[in-house]
Amino acid sequence: MLRKSGLSVIGALTIVALSACTQTSHSTKPANLGKAISSAAMEALIDQPGPIELETVVGADWIADLSGLLNLKDPKAVEAGLRDHEEPIQIYAHLLRHPTQGFFMVDTGVSKRLVADPASLGVGWVLRTFAKIERMQVRQDTLSVIKSEGVPLKGVFMTHLHLDHISGMPDVPKDVPIYTGPGEPEYSSLVHMFVQGMEDSFLAGRPPLQELQFAKDPDGRLEGVIDVFGDGSFFAIQSPGHTPGSMAFVVRTTAGPVLLTGDTCHTRWGWDNGVEPGSYIDDRERTRKNLLALKALSERHPKMIVKLGHQP
Repeated sequence: MLRKSGLSVIGALTIVALSACTQTSHSTKPANLGKAISSAAMEALIDQPGPIELETVVGADWIADLSGLLNLKDPKAVEAGLRDHEEPIQIYAHLLRHPTQGFFMVDTGVSKRLVADPASLGVGWVLRTFAKIERMQVRQDTLSVIKSEGVPLKGVFMTHLHLDHISGMPDVPKDVPIYTGPGEPEYSSLVHMFVQGMEDSFLAGRPPLQELQFAKDPDGRLEGVIDVFGDGSFFAIQSPGHTPGSMAFVVRTTAGPVLLTGDTCHTRWGWDNGVEPGSYIDDRERTRKNLLALKALSERHPKMIVKLGHQP
């Protein structure tokens, strides 16, 4: 009886320990970049052309299960007769060129090393198999993208820290600051027992991750907004749900406003129909809420270009 009870306790403690595994054990610190503003203050500016040149690079073509990308149980998906299958997707890096702040990236694209030799980067067999890394077809690798700019990379803003968004990290110089949403590195989940080693390997030798500091949006339209450079050109939007620290971004480009949704929405169908991701999600209700908030933002600004997490 004692033996059975002891084993039960050990099992329970093991489950608790595994569930407490964070995405990465890499150190973090509060970012001193940007200032919190209201959504109304942002929206008063974003229809005016801004100073930033924005280029979206397709790092790789890939596939993922539609049931992960899209909630197939949503009434709209059921009515449309959607079924699970391998869905074509892409991996992006968004390049920001600011006339005074310099060259930045949103997410990291793909390193050739990740596809050619994932084990050498700490990507374990379980993760390689689940993510179907062998199915990635690299189009523009991150190292070539960074070199082609001809100027130093000043920083990388992460929509979140999932593999397909940090997959170009091995090509990012070690001294470049990495900015995340609050609580993103510390995000705990059972699945992270297969992920933490890889993320720690990608981040080894780098300075602490810098977590952007949001305040509650006084207008209640969004969870929180930061004017990143302080000049009204580039805004971070707190958009948790897919992960606790997920962010979206609005860029005032020379051609008009652009919304980068991150994985608050993966697919074109999901965006058009207001349906959140499927199994690739931490908090369904919060994701849906923030997806609809981003859609409403775009509808209030009909000239805004929307760039989704994984489809054009």
